[in-house]
Amino acid sequence: MASQERPEVREAHPGDIEAIVALAEERRAAYRPHAPGFWDPAPDARDRHRARVARLVADPRALVLAARRGPRLSGCLLAVPGPSAEVYAPGGPLAYVEDFWVADPRDWWVSGTALVEAARPRLAARGAVRMVVESGGHDTHKRAFLWRSGLSLASEWYQAPLA
Repeated sequence: MASQERPEVREAHPGDIEAIVALAEERRAAYRPHAPGFWDPAPDARDRHRARVARLVADPRALVLAARRGPRLSGCLLAVPGPSAEVYAPGGPLAYVEDFWVADPRDWWVSGTALVEAARPRLAARGAVRMVVESGGHDTHKRAFLWRSGLSLASEWYQAPLA
C-alpha cells in the first residue's frame, strides 16, 4: 500500500532528472500493452527524455515538480506553456502537463494531490489560465484522481495503425 505520509514537493533541480526519467519510463512501459504501436518507445527514448527533462528544468517558463518522501521520488509533474488551437478562446495560455506520474498507482490521492496543489498557483503565476493533463484511457486510478480533483474530460484520442 502507498504511504499516507505527505511528500515534500518542490521545483525539480538537475539532481532529480534521472529519477524523473526512470519513473516516466516505468509508467510508460505500463501504458504500452494498452495501445501497442502508439506507446512503443523510440530506441533512444531514455536519452531523449533525459535531454527534454533537463531543458525543462532549466526553462523558467516550464514547471517541473518532484514529490519526494525522503530520498525516494513518489511522483513528478512536468508542464509547458502553450497557446490553444486558434479556434478556441480559453482566455489565455494553457499549461500542457506532458508528464504527470506517481510511483505507485495507489498513491494518486497523496502524491498526486500534493503535486496538483503545488502546480496550480505556480502555473497561474507563469500566466496559464487552464491546465491540460493527459491520461491513458485504461488508467483508471489516474482518471478517477483527475476527475475528483476538479479536472473535467475535454477530449479523448483514438488511434489505429494505417498500414
